[in-house]
Amino acid sequence: MKTYTTIKDFLEDKSFVDWVLGQGSFKDGAFWTEMATDKVKGQLINQARLILEELNEIGEEWEKEDELLVLSKIHQHIEQSKQLVSRPTDKRVTLDHWKVVQKVFFMLFVLGLTFLAVDVVQKNRLADPEIIENPIYWISKSNPKGQKSKIHLPDGSSVIINAESEIKYRSDFGDTNREIRLVGESFFEVAPDSLLPFKVFSGNITTTALGTSFNINSYNPNQIRVQLATGKVEVVNESQENQPIYLQPGQEVTSLGAEKITKGRFDPEKAFSWKSGILLFDNLSVEEFVRTLERWYGVEIALENSPQYGLEISGKFKDTYLSDVLESIGYAYGFDYKIDQKKVKLVFTP
Repeated sequence: MKTYTTIKDFLEDKSFVDWVLGQGSFKDGAFWTEMATDKVKGQLINQARLILEELNEIGEEWEKEDELLVLSKIHQHIEQSKQLVSRPTDKRVTLDHWKVVQKVFFMLFVLGLTFLAVDVVQKNRLADPEIIENPIYWISKSNPKGQKSKIHLPDGSSVIINAESEIKYRSDFGDTNREIRLVGESFFEVAPDSLLPFKVFSGNITTTALGTSFNINSYNPNQIRVQLATGKVEVVNESQENQPIYLQPGQEVTSLGAEKITKGRFDPEKAFSWKSGILLFDNLSVEEFVRTLERWYGVEIALENSPQYGLEISGKFKDTYLSDVLESIGYAYGFDYKIDQKKVKLVFTP
C-alpha cells in the first residue's frame, strides 16, 4: 500500500483528485474519508484539498484575467496570514496559517511557470515576427481538362490559363517579387513595373519581362516554347550557362531537352488562337491530335486499328462540339468514332 507522507503524494493520486472534485467512486470516497480522520494525514489531506479546490475555481484557461485573479487570491491569503500570525496563542490559528503558507507557495510556483511560458512565447514571436504574423504561402490556380480561365494577379497583370495547366505564386506576389511557376500552357499580359521584373519558371526555362504579353507552352517538358506577342522578354535556359536570348514581337524560343535551344519566328494568329476558343490542328501527328482533343474536351480517347503511318492531321474549329469535330476530321482522315459520355473510341479503317 502506498505511503502518503507529503502533499505531493496526494496531488499525484488520481483517485484522491477525483474524490476532491466529486468524481470518485463510492469505495474511494470511503477510503479517503476515513484517512482524513487521521491526526497526521488528515492535515495533509486538508491542505491538498484546498490546493485542488482553489485551482479548480480558477480553471484551466490561463488568460490575463486569470493571472490577475491568482495574484489577487494570493494577496488575500498573504493578508489573512498576517492577521493570523498576530495571534500565535491560538493553536487552530497556527494550523490555518500553515495551510495558507503551503497554498501560497504552491500558487506562486504554478504562476511562475505560467509567466515563464508566456515570456518564452513572446520572445519567440519577437525573434521571427514575419513567420508568426505574416506567413508566406503558395497560391495555386489550375484548370482540369476541358476548361480554361482568366485570372487577375495582385500586381495588375492577367493570365489566361489553358486546360490541364497550373500556375503557382507566393502570397507576397507584387510586393517583394513577381515570380510564377507554370505547368502546361498560359498566356501572360504583364503590367509594367520597373522595380520588380516579371518572371515565369517553366521547366529549365526562365522568362523575364517588364511590361509585355507572351505565351508559354510547357505541356511537354522536353519541348518548351516561349512566344512573344508584345514588348520584350529575356529567356534563359537555367541548365546551361548560355547568354540570355532576347525576343521581339513575333519571335519565339523553343527548348528541346536540357541542351538545345533555338530562336525563330511564329504565326501569332495560330499560336494564340486557343485564347479565342479556336481549336487548331496544324499538321499534328495522331498522338498529338488525340492529346489535344483530350485536353480541350476533357475526355479519354482510345484507338482501334492502327492509323496510316506518318499521318498528319490539320483542321480549324471555333466553339464546336466534339461530335462535329470528329465527324469532319474522321471523314477527311479515315476513321469512325463512338462517344460514350467521357469515353471516346476512334476506329481507323484497316
